[in-house]
Amino acid sequence: MVGTAALVLAACGSSASPTVITVTPSTASTAVGPATASSLALSAYRAMWADLVAAARTSDYQSAALGDHATGEALTLFTQGLARDQLHDIVTRGHVVLAPVVTSVTPSAGPDRAAVSDCVDDSDWIEYTTTGARATNPAGGRRRTTAVVTRHAGTWKVSELTVGAVGTC
Repeated sequence: MVGTAALVLAACGSSASPTVITVTPSTASTAVGPATASSLALSAYRAMWADLVAAARTSDYQSAALGDHATGEALTLFTQGLARDQLHDIVTRGHVVLAPVVTSVTPSAGPDRAAVSDCVDDSDWIEYTTTGARATNPAGGRRRTTAVVTRHAGTWKVSELTVGAVGTC
């Protein structure tokens, strides 16, 4: 089954008509080329981070949104980390800055796997206690990050994620 969503975008303060963009997600029965696979993988990767940032605001390790764009080891990493934060009354506020690039897609005909490289900057993604005090954890920074994004049943999700130490990129 193919789902279609339409997005309406309008420039702020513009008198121009809104632009309608129709998005048709790929399905398991629809083969995609390398360029489309790269685009879908990057979208899933960015959405995964958005899901994590949203869940981290309350350390909601049970957030259903986490599984929308992450699976396997990546999903386990998030749920365990958020559960640990919740146990210690830690929440995270702010945002991460991403600059991902797809380094490979495989196989070349009908790709279902993409490797992503990034330098995630979490300097403005800061941990606090649930009482509002700044947590005593080390400051963030730029971290070399790699991910594997795979296609299962027509949905692209991050299945593996490695986040390096601060200063690795």
